[in-house]
Amino acid sequence: MKQGTEKGFTLIEMLVVVAIIAILISVVYPAITSGRNRAKKTNELNLIRETGKAWIMHNGMHQDKMLKGYLGTGVQQYWEQAWAFEDESLVSPAPEYFSSAPNDAGPWPWRLLSYMDYDWRSLLFYDDLEWDNSDEYITEHAGQIAMQPAFGYNGFYLGGWWEIDNHSGKPEAVFSRATLTYGRQLNVVTSLYSQIRKTNKQIVFCSTFYAQQGSHEERQDDVAGTYLAIPSVLARVNKWAPLPNRRVKANTETFAPLGRFNGMPAICFADGSTKNVELKTLVDQSLWIPQAQQIGDFPASEFSHTQ
Repeated sequence: MKQGTEKGFTLIEMLVVVAIIAILISVVYPAITSGRNRAKKTNELNLIRETGKAWIMHNGMHQDKMLKGYLGTGVQQYWEQAWAFEDESLVSPAPEYFSSAPNDAGPWPWRLLSYMDYDWRSLLFYDDLEWDNSDEYITEHAGQIAMQPAFGYNGFYLGGWWEIDNHSGKPEAVFSRATLTYGRQLNVVTSLYSQIRKTNKQIVFCSTFYAQQGSHEERQDDVAGTYLAIPSVLARVNKWAPLPNRRVKANTETFAPLGRFNGMPAICFADGSTKNVELKTLVDQSLWIPQAQQIGDFPASEFSHTQ
């Protein structure tokens, strides 16, 4: 009996198969990546929404007074205020209030986390590090939680950035005596939630990062966040500006919007609603400053003031 000879693949056939697989990968991979990024962006929006809910709850528990944007060490000591970790130990700089101690209670996270069931992981979701859940470990990393949350707070204009005034020796919010066009003075810091006229158009939290001066291309999704969010023009100083292709230009070292996963920053408004926005949308000053108003020929969207 004559045995049949086994026939293998020729080199050309192998190359054709490899080419087909490569084409399939090039078609399927972007769709998989896009779907994964959409899921991550949805998760980010859910997390910033929960942060916004905690902020609204805080305001309600404090008789309409909004969470302050930042508290200097001297201000905390003057008001005799202190905040605690979940194990009830005090957040630095309390209880001694040394100027050399880390001011972890100055930014908003440790002052709001008690309204979030101390879910500090939601603020560092971009960090894939495995964190020990022990009280000692969290205390050691309190600075990262305080200074590098995923979402920056619009704290200059909501609640205010508070320091001790050199002349009076008392706490005072930056921009509480701002000068507008024609020399008119106005307190542009909004302290009460009820003073916000359009809660669905008032930015409270925005995904941000600390930007060095220069043009920033698309950033890595795991870049560290920061605790403060600011408009493109702060006290008539141009801080940042949108560029084509979802890039951003930092005119100085500053806090700039960050678009994780799809190039668009996540925003939480004062009514608790959230959305993704294009960078160019965020140059509207009225979205940041509740007291923004038309002055002469300048619309509220171009509102500015001196310090």
